[in-house]
Amino acid sequence: MMLLLIVIGTINGCAGTATGKNTSVYSNLKPEDVSTKENSTASALVVIRYPAMIHANAENLYVSSFAINAIGGEVPYGVHGNRQTSRIAQSVIEKSSYFAMSLYHELKSILPEGTVLLSPHIIDWDKEHNLYSRPILGAEQIPSVLTIDFSIYSFPDVGKLMNTPPVTFGDLVTPLILVKSSRWVQPSLGGLLISSPPLASSAWRQARDEAKSSFKSRLDDNPQVLDSSLGFISFLRERDQPDLALPLKGTGAGNPSMVAIEQYSLEKIQMNGAVIASLPNDFSVDPFVTGFVKGVSTRITEMLNSIDHDKATFFALQAALQRFDAELAKVFFVQSDDESVRARLQLAEALIGAEREFLAAQSDSIYDGTYGGNYGSKMRKIIASEYRMLEERRHLARKQNITTAVAVVALAGSVYGAVASTAASGAAMTVASGAALAGSGWALHKSLDTKTESKEVNRYFLARMAPAFDRQMSVQMEWLESKEVITARGFAEFRNKTLSLYQSRVRSMQVSANQQCSYMHPDFMQAGRWYGVCINGVASGRGYGLIMTTGGDTVEFIGEAKQGLAWGSGGMIIQRKGQIGATYYEGGFKNGLPDGVVRVEKAGIEPKLRHYKAGTDIGKGNFANLQKLSFATNPTASRPLTP
Repeated sequence: MMLLLIVIGTINGCAGTATGKNTSVYSNLKPEDVSTKENSTASALVVIRYPAMIHANAENLYVSSFAINAIGGEVPYGVHGNRQTSRIAQSVIEKSSYFAMSLYHELKSILPEGTVLLSPHIIDWDKEHNLYSRPILGAEQIPSVLTIDFSIYSFPDVGKLMNTPPVTFGDLVTPLILVKSSRWVQPSLGGLLISSPPLASSAWRQARDEAKSSFKSRLDDNPQVLDSSLGFISFLRERDQPDLALPLKGTGAGNPSMVAIEQYSLEKIQMNGAVIASLPNDFSVDPFVTGFVKGVSTRITEMLNSIDHDKATFFALQAALQRFDAELAKVFFVQSDDESVRARLQLAEALIGAEREFLAAQSDSIYDGTYGGNYGSKMRKIIASEYRMLEERRHLARKQNITTAVAVVALAGSVYGAVASTAASGAAMTVASGAALAGSGWALHKSLDTKTESKEVNRYFLARMAPAFDRQMSVQMEWLESKEVITARGFAEFRNKTLSLYQSRVRSMQVSANQQCSYMHPDFMQAGRWYGVCINGVASGRGYGLIMTTGGDTVEFIGEAKQGLAWGSGGMIIQRKGQIGATYYEGGFKNGLPDGVVRVEKAGIEPKLRHYKAGTDIGKGNFANLQKLSFATNPTASRPLTP
């Protein structure tokens, strides 16, 4: 009876012919060469984050959240517990893993070697975090200019498969993306740069919560804790949260200088059918690259060319240094040119750069296994089989052929197997591999059920996605006039060796920033904390300070200080509780307030150059008199940003 109802729903929803756009809104962008601006060897340019697995603890909540928070329309309540919906929810993970490889491969071909990293996530649940995701590997511990959260989407209700809601099935694919950087890159927006519209509000709230957690850690002088779920999972976690009135702008529309989150439209892209049909035998041409990846890679290149890389990686590099040397991490904010500091920083950056190289090799192994290996082969058979089903349905759409409708339902139930689980095994993929011969005879299969133990997660991930992952790898690190080869079988072993190497080579520093130091602002009644040059317990020189009131208002400042107040060149972010967007001032300061020519950034408008006196705007500013804030910390010979 249930299957009959599904079939009827499918027929009723099949008036359309399941088509999409041939190309993305980004496809009309003109490719440009990668900038030759210098880039620290310790930093990556792009980290691609994507859902790769799901823990058994999270499966039920993930599926129900997927149905309740459906993008593209309402889902009948009766569908929430539907097994078909569970298959579709898990197909999002499987296909995100597969299509993320296309984006990785394209960016890797454009950007310098070793600067694009993969960060697969596992979806999990616990009482503290609720539904969340966490990285399986260590790529996010490396400073990066941009992070891209990538996933694909399918509407939860199988009955709408042939209708207008977004879907990833056969030659159709609906990407979701969220592009972020350090909040200092776009301070009034918390570092959010691009977002698919459904993810924007949840991403904003997550960025706000992460900043608050960071402030508390700084004020308590604790190490920064990385805890950032994927944008898609953060969206699913929210229930009954309102959409925020965020400053948004379309791609290539309006004033490009306006400070707003760029929207990547929710697009259902239709890839080349002839190429899709031949994928099991020939995957030398990637149809997803033509439809989406080339365009979005061009947009990412544009952003990399326009962003200050030192600003984007400054705080992430400081957090990375904390692992090696807590004393150096505090002195880092001083941006001292003392030779003893430079020597330590040079060694630490070289070792972080070696870790980046090791993780880049791991990313290549994941790509080889996911796309070129057995997993990719099975996924291409599934995609091609789905395409044949859709083509048959399109051909018979006007006849409302019930046999084809049943075939689509059966296919959805079988292909959307729970192979995204940590229990995924060869058995599940063997079922999927029969896609080429499936026709309309596929049925639900018990072997696709998921039962798992958490300790198995890494083993199953590596077995499925990167069969050559656990091999021994070597990275050559260059430091001053010496070269060191570090060899390890896994990243944990590699990091232990880099830490040991650092401790054996480190020299004493002549600069210290360990004392408790106070930072103040005239409009904030309480004092905050200062990391930097300190005299008599108050900020007195270069450094970083922040204040967080009990009411939730915050001020951050990086630059020159005197008598505990901002005084000289610097940058300041002020965020008031309940206010959408922060206010950012960059330029001259005196007595803690903007003074002189200052660049002012607020959400939703174009940045302005103004002239301030004692915190009061007195007119237009002259760019020639602007004291620009420098985040440069690079004492080593930087590598040009060229392939």
